[in-house]
Amino acid sequence: MARVSKRNKILAGIAGRIVAGLINAVKKTSRPVYQPSTFFDDLRAEVPFIMAMWHGQFMMLADLNTREYAVAAMVSRHGDGEIVAHFLSKFGISAIRGAGAGHRKRDRGGAYALRAAVRALEEGSIVAMTADVPPSRPRHAGNGIVTLARLSGRPIIPVAAATSRFIVLNSWSRMTINLPFSKLALVAGDPIFVAPDADENEIERKRREVEKSLNAVTSRAYEIAQAAEPRVDVEPSGRTSSRNG
Repeated sequence: MARVSKRNKILAGIAGRIVAGLINAVKKTSRPVYQPSTFFDDLRAEVPFIMAMWHGQFMMLADLNTREYAVAAMVSRHGDGEIVAHFLSKFGISAIRGAGAGHRKRDRGGAYALRAAVRALEEGSIVAMTADVPPSRPRHAGNGIVTLARLSGRPIIPVAAATSRFIVLNSWSRMTINLPFSKLALVAGDPIFVAPDADENEIERKRREVEKSLNAVTSRAYEIAQAAEPRVDVEPSGRTSSRNG
């Protein structure tokens, strides 16, 4: 596993606490709307499941009132992964460190993370992971999440959250920072199962199904929140690009 310096761990811890505080502020000051109305009952019925989300759109999914269940999240070993791991821990979510390689050949711990995720599901944990693999095209599902569903026998449930007020960073995924005093929408799609004997054609069909469903629930969440959905077809430059509300 990649080593993280003591200084970076301290900074990540501080940043993680700030993000966790912001999430709590949004939850306390925003009016939530869930779709379907049986949102939580539908999720509980499928435990353990794989909760799918898009990169850049996961901030408000850290606290879904599922604390009666163990939750583990796939988190990168590099970049902002340390910050993400810290703020997830504030909500009782453990981190599985590793990620797919995307178009890069360097090992990023993907094989280890996949095995750990299968074990977590076997032990009854919900596993949360982003479907798109950085730094490839955002909102383009990779095969990793479908492979996890095939190996574990557990369903993928696409989930999205959106707020009426937010800031969009000009990162590859158009990372969205949700803001307090918003209308908060959380939307879940139908479970997607992958057969254990699925061949390459079936894996591709399921990948496309995950991608289509995630795009649909994301668009619906922004529609309910009455906000313009952030575009993802702009080259990143590392600057804050836009603000809503």
